[in-house]
Amino acid sequence: MDKKLIWMIKSWSISNTRKKLAELSKRKDLFDESTIDFAGEDYKEARKNYDIAVKNGYTIVTYIDKLYPEKLKNISTSPAVLYVNGNAKILGETVFAGVVGARKSDMYGTRTAENLALEIGQTGAGIISGGARGIDSAAHRGALRAKAPTVAVLGCGLDVCYPPENKKLFKNIVESGGAIITEFPFGMEAHARNFPKRNRIIAALSTALVVVRAAHRSGSLITASRALDMGVSVFALPGNIDDNLSAGTNALIRDGANILLSPIDVIDELIALEPDFFVREREKEIYEVEEKTVIGEKPKKVTNLSDYENEIVSIIESGAQLQSLIEEKISFEATRLTALLGMMEIKGIIKKGPDKKYTVTGGDANGKLSRNS
Repeated sequence: MDKKLIWMIKSWSISNTRKKLAELSKRKDLFDESTIDFAGEDYKEARKNYDIAVKNGYTIVTYIDKLYPEKLKNISTSPAVLYVNGNAKILGETVFAGVVGARKSDMYGTRTAENLALEIGQTGAGIISGGARGIDSAAHRGALRAKAPTVAVLGCGLDVCYPPENKKLFKNIVESGGAIITEFPFGMEAHARNFPKRNRIIAALSTALVVVRAAHRSGSLITASRALDMGVSVFALPGNIDDNLSAGTNALIRDGANILLSPIDVIDELIALEPDFFVREREKEIYEVEEKTVIGEKPKKVTNLSDYENEIVSIIESGAQLQSLIEEKISFEATRLTALLGMMEIKGIIKKGPDKKYTVTGGDANGKLSRNS
């Protein structure tokens, strides 16, 4: 019998506390099939869910698997099992920014959430949210635009598409290398009581959490509260004091959350908290190289620079190599420049010399960088 199935059977009815799951994982008779009641409800329910997952090609990640995220083991109520549609590896390999907010958001909120996820995603970090209407969906769309890994954590079973209009979005998430995950069994509907449980997973897997739009009493505030309890950095988008959708975010700022003024605020925090991840991102094959660059051959062609990065590269190539000179020429807010330059150094796009001048790296023999328009 598959060890995953045995774990599912024996963990089915126990409380999902870190202590109980840790105790079960250490039992010497854990995989002894003679201790299983094959006529019991635990076996029947676990077997049914196991078979559905296998039939549909879903991944079962148990508390004792290598793929189980360490961050989830550190919370007081760890899920015993995660059902995953998509790439389960990213749960433990990627640094995630959580982006959550109101289901009934306005255009400002959805635009901000999508652009925020887009810019964060361009650093190589992932976006995690709840797959709900409004802000959550906008965040997932932004990550997809950035070709960044994105994870939707559901408050229902994997076979229940909630909200139903997100069927195509969920399909795109999976096909792009992201994942749809849940701890709830197949057939479980999206009950209101499930979402606070779902929110703790979003909070736990986030290195930083951003609340974009939230009323005074909102599920997003529960996620933020869980994140704060876990020591996760929380950001909130400020808004008008007479706007109901800003009541929750303004209250978070009042109570000590970081104020969100730019995506760079979150990016800086991610880099500060998870520097090794971004160094590893630099070591990956960041550029899509059409031909090797040697003297006399066509230079490298870069296809994934953001608009800001393209602009900075062009400015440096024009001869403005000091940060002060670059700052004079950029079209965006100067407050973003330092973080962008640092991120570009990590990625290997540019290099700062002892004379504090920036040069473009990875280019041709003349130091030029060819980019897709």
